[in-house]
Amino acid sequence: MKIETYLGFDVGTKRTGVAIANSLTHQANGLDVVSHHKNGATNWKGFDAIIQQHTIDLFVVGVPYDQDGKEQEMTFIAKSFGRKLSARYNIDMVFVDEYLSSNEAKKQLKYNHHHKNASRGEVDKLSAALILQTWLGDS
Repeated sequence: MKIETYLGFDVGTKRTGVAIANSLTHQANGLDVVSHHKNGATNWKGFDAIIQQHTIDLFVVGVPYDQDGKEQEMTFIAKSFGRKLSARYNIDMVFVDEYLSSNEAKKQLKYNHHHKNASRGEVDKLSAALILQTWLGDS
């Protein structure tokens, strides 16, 4: 039986959280955070370093919609990132609705006794893990 490895992404304009999971455990864990360039350009070298360390079978990219399920500016940014990511590494990609994943991550970090102003990086990694865990639960 082949064990597949998945990377999940919580896309942001300043940072993107990255999580990892596999088909054996079905448990997503925050892996890293890639900070983008100050001009807003994607830091592909940061993603190269992460992806080269693993054999990835699928990318799972969180796509935010507003509370009414409508697209917003970040929806288009996340979709564009996902398409570029898939094309750059020639790895299949799926989108997952990430509605409120960052808020849930903040709640979980607070519950786990992290300071209320937990580092944004920790929130981004946990958000990516929640996005990936959502997909794992639906797949």
